Amino acid sequence: MASFPLPLTLADTDLWPLSEGLHRALLAVPGADRAYHLERIGESYQGRRNLGEAGLYYRQVLDLEPVVPPSDAQRRAMVRHAPVLLTNPGEFFPLKDVVALHHPHLPLIAYHLFWEDDYNFPDDHEPCDHEQLWVAYDQASEAATDVRSFFHSQILATPDAVIEANGHGGRPQIRVEWGLHGSLVAGWEALSFEGGGSPQVWLDHNFRNVREGGRAKDHPLKKRWPERFAGEWADYLDFSQPVDSLDLLNAKDLLLVSRWANATLQQHCLPYNFAVKYDWPFDLVPPGALHG
Repeated sequence: MASFPLPLTLADTDLWPLSEGLHRALLAVPGADRAYHLERIGESYQGRRNLGEAGLYYRQVLDLEPVVPPSDAQRRAMVRHAPVLLTNPGEFFPLKDVVALHHPHLPLIAYHLFWEDDYNFPDDHEPCDHEQLWVAYDQASEAATDVRSFFHSQILATPDAVIEANGHGGRPQIRVEWGLHGSLVAGWEALSFEGGGSPQVWLDHNFRNVREGGRAKDHPLKKRWPERFAGEWADYLDFSQPVDSLDLLNAKDLLLVSRWANATLQQHCLPYNFAVKYDWPFDLVPPGALHG
C-alpha cells in the first residue's frame, strides 16, 4: 500500500484521543500546539450542536493559522485530482457542496463532500451528509500516490485505487453507496478490517436495512424521501452514474489551504451545520488494519 508523506507529528493527526477537559489543560503546557487543542475543543462543542461556542474556538484556531488561498501549483493539483463519484442510478440526494483543502506542508488534498442528507438520519439536525476523500500526490510527476476514502467510520485504501486514479489522469473513481454515501475505493471487495468485518459485511447490512426503509421511518422529513431501496443486491452495487466533483468546485471555488478542516469548513465555507469529521487520515488506519 502506498503511504502518505512522512514524518508526521501529533499535530498532523486527529484521533480525538483526549477529553475536552484534557485539551483545555494541555493548552497551558509550554510548547503546546495551541491550534490543535483549540480545534479539538471547538469540535466537542460542534458535536453537541453548540455552534456558537464552537465558532469561538474555531476563530481562535484560524487566528493562529489563517486560511490562505492555494498557490497556482496547489490549485492545479486540487483540480487535477478532483474525484469522480460513481453513484447509484437511483440515488435520491444530490451532491450540494464540495470543499477541497490542501495541506499547508504536504502534497496532500482532502475533498469534503456534502450530500443533501443521509437516508438513515433525517433527525440529526445536520442538513447534509459529510463524507471525505484524501489524495496524496507526487509534486514532480503530478501522479497520485495514495487514495483513501471514508466509509462508515473506517478509512479505506488499496493499491488498486491509486492505479485506477492514475489511469484517469490522477482522478480517483469513488463508488458511492445509495442513500448513505459510504465511499468505496477500487478493490474494496478484497478488504477486511482488523478484528472482523469488512466493507462487504457493512454493505450487506446496509442493503438489508434500507430495503426495509431504514431507521426513523416515521420522521416527517422522511415522508418526502423514497420509502425504501426498491432494488436487489446487484442493483445496490450498481455504481454507474458519474457525478463530477469538479462541477461544484468550479461553480463555488471552495479551494483553500488549511491544516484544520472543521474550523475552515464552518468559518469559511458552509452556511449550515455538518457532522465533524477528520482533518487528515494519518494514523487512523494502524498497520495491518486493512488486508487486501
